[in-house]
Amino acid sequence: MSNIRYNKSKTYLLPLLAEVVEIKFFSSLVDTYIMDPNEKYENCMFLLYNFSFKNPEFTAYEHKLVENPYFIDSVDIDNQVLYIFEFPEEYIREYNLFKQGKYSKYGKDAKDTIINFFGNIYAGNLNAVKFLMTLKQVLYQDNKLKQELEKKLNVTLPEGAELSDITCLVRETFEVTNIIK
Repeated sequence: MSNIRYNKSKTYLLPLLAEVVEIKFFSSLVDTYIMDPNEKYENCMFLLYNFSFKNPEFTAYEHKLVENPYFIDSVDIDNQVLYIFEFPEEYIREYNLFKQGKYSKYGKDAKDTIINFFGNIYAGNLNAVKFLMTLKQVLYQDNKLKQELEKKLNVTLPEGAELSDITCLVRETFEVTNIIK
């Protein structure tokens, strides 16, 4: 079993960015971020990819990324590239709710977009069923998940409580300012 922990933005924001930026090579996507320490990039999302010039399909994909109207900047980091995109205005409300850890407050369109994105990514992967179910339960504040959490944590959660931990903004910050371009 993998102990890799991805940032929450990969789950709760990447699918929304994917509405305007084509997301391919998901297995090469190392992680995502939403902040830099100097707040140079406001309302942005950072995609950190493993990169190989030996893969012509990825090189073509990179060209599409940098030609996208939402593209702002990229930073080469050894065998990785950090692509920085402006977050779509249509989902800025969700972007701000994400920072507060209020995933269930997302609009229905955003929730459905997230669930459909991962449904397509993990189509046919039985190991992803639990992730997909939990994701839907968090977004829609499923009472069954609430009861499971209360039992597991030996607490009573208030009505309307979020069913996932709050976003850790430190983990969501990429130290892009320390990198020499």
